[in-house]
Amino acid sequence: MIYKEERILRQNAHEANRHAETFQESKLYNSMREGIMQGKKREKRRIYSYGVGVAIAAAAAILLTFSSIGLPAKEAAEHSVQTASTNNWGNFKAYRLSSRYPALASALEQNLVKPVHQSAEKKGYRVDVAGAVADGRKVFVLYSVQNNTDKEVEQADFSLQFGDYKDPYPRKGSILDVLDGESRIPAGQSVDFIYSSNLSPSIQYSKKVKVNIILTETSAEALVSSSNKYRTSLDISFELDPDMFKDQRNTLTADRTLTVDGQKIKVSQVLYTPLSTYVDLEYDKSNEKRIFQLINPVLISKKGDTTEKLYYPGIITSDNSVAYSDDSKATLVFRNSRYSQPDSVTLKTFGISAVDKDQMKIVVDLNKKQIIEAPGSGLELVEPTPEDHAEAGEILLRRKIDNGRYFKNTFTILADSFTDAQGKVHKRVNSTVLGNFGSHRLSKDGTAVDEFQFNFGEEAKNYPQPLTITIERYQNPIMDTQAVELYLKQ
Repeated sequence: MIYKEERILRQNAHEANRHAETFQESKLYNSMREGIMQGKKREKRRIYSYGVGVAIAAAAAILLTFSSIGLPAKEAAEHSVQTASTNNWGNFKAYRLSSRYPALASALEQNLVKPVHQSAEKKGYRVDVAGAVADGRKVFVLYSVQNNTDKEVEQADFSLQFGDYKDPYPRKGSILDVLDGESRIPAGQSVDFIYSSNLSPSIQYSKKVKVNIILTETSAEALVSSSNKYRTSLDISFELDPDMFKDQRNTLTADRTLTVDGQKIKVSQVLYTPLSTYVDLEYDKSNEKRIFQLINPVLISKKGDTTEKLYYPGIITSDNSVAYSDDSKATLVFRNSRYSQPDSVTLKTFGISAVDKDQMKIVVDLNKKQIIEAPGSGLELVEPTPEDHAEAGEILLRRKIDNGRYFKNTFTILADSFTDAQGKVHKRVNSTVLGNFGSHRLSKDGTAVDEFQFNFGEEAKNYPQPLTITIERYQNPIMDTQAVELYLKQ
């Protein structure tokens, strides 16, 4: 599972930094890797969970994404006590000032966040849930954690459960955002958080919601221990309609096809909610190329003599939502539109990031230190430096991307196995050195440098060469400006 968790963590990191001009992610990935590996070591004891393991500064924000750390499977029978919250939330003033999510900002601006005002206390900790909002595709929970003990703590886990529904991937696409300061909660202080996650429109969620938060002390002993004595679990139950705005939403059936570089992309519908505008896509299975994303898509709506253009969408895929089971479908998430009932709607894109389906591989000869085959151009095999802390059998791949500013939601993902020249499959080695295993640097001129490592293992140089790695995701821009009219009022 380690590479699957890396994939989710890397996606959340990219989403948080969509509009940053320059961002070096090496330190972020190092932290991710450390959290993932700590959890991997304890996986055999069946006591792991996805806790908060990463904190990064981005646009004055601190984003927390889930990585694995060891947690006890069960806690002692002592339960938290739930009461009405006495916090003065000031109409969510702190969240209004700090919100970096367009959907949440829209909900706050329209006073659509439902007040919850429930709290839970246990062992000197108190969690206060201020409010929540959901539109059937996305859910946000606003809350704070007060630490009334004499020891620093941090969140080891957060879960949101609707009724009896057991999400097979409960933290897929989930993000915790700290409003201000550090993610750790010092003694005697409190920290405000925003939790968000994607919902599947095909699931009938209950209105009965339970939030579970696990806090852990931050001493070195506590962070590696599986003992309950360092961790405290608090539960808060309340009601939340997972589709609060069903009477305010508007769906425009499109059933149109956008063709880019000969590849067909079906646009099934446009969904308007008070939080966001969702455009559902499906990539034609007969396409010669595997599409990873549209490049700089724009949703253009006209109402009378006025035109509205929505830019920089987020994206929902099988990587961050249970709504999709494979990569053939995706949803573009634009900010909410002024015109939920427009006269016309057009989707425009400047190209796609895609690779020929028969080229989804990187072929490397370790003995010759050469890349034999790779999609696109510009991929280099770089000799790691001592600063990279590379292990024997670990290579560094580097690629310059001229249109890197357009890659806000995709990144390179390689399979966790490789094949030698005789067809024998070998497992990718899990590195033990917490070095620079990946980075993505975006410059002001729009160019990007993507670096990623792959550990074949110390014995791989003795395998029949060359070695083939399967690609799961790849940044390969194909510029081709195209547009399709999705709707025209009759």
